[in-house]
Amino acid sequence: MPSINELNAASIDDATAMILPFIERSPHTAAKVAERRPFVGPQALIEALGAEIFSLDEKAFLDLVRGHPVLAPAAPDTMTAESQCEQARLGLFDADAATKAQLAEMNRLYNKKFGFPFVLALHQLDSLADVMEAFMQRLGGSHASEVLAARAEIASVSRARVYAAFSSKEAIGI
Repeated sequence: MPSINELNAASIDDATAMILPFIERSPHTAAKVAERRPFVGPQALIEALGAEIFSLDEKAFLDLVRGHPVLAPAAPDTMTAESQCEQARLGLFDADAATKAQLAEMNRLYNKKFGFPFVLALHQLDSLADVMEAFMQRLGGSHASEVLAARAEIASVSRARVYAAFSSKEAIGI
């Protein structure tokens, strides 16, 4: 990852490409965040990502959230490398057949009820059991609560990815 200074100095297209890994398959959102430069540091980038996520209109929000993978997809290799690592850490790909079937059904029910995939900031959880519990609870939510929850989860994932990318002083540019 380039430094914050390099991100600030990059063309809009290059800055968008640098930001894209933080905002799962949403080049439009990454471009809007790039327009908020310059960033004084990683925290300013995190704040810009969050502000953009929470300001998206309904169509742009749906485009963003629908770019996120379901949990334990049948073809994990179609996910971004970041999502693959996040899901693999909790054993979502190695789950037994019954758990995979339960996740597939929960994914289907959630998408049918809310019109977008279930998004969960996996970096905040310690186990597959935690994932299952959170999923079960959120299946009972309202549409409005799930839109808000999805925005918050996406912002959390973006924040964690920025922290991971800028964890060294060299990456921060000091």
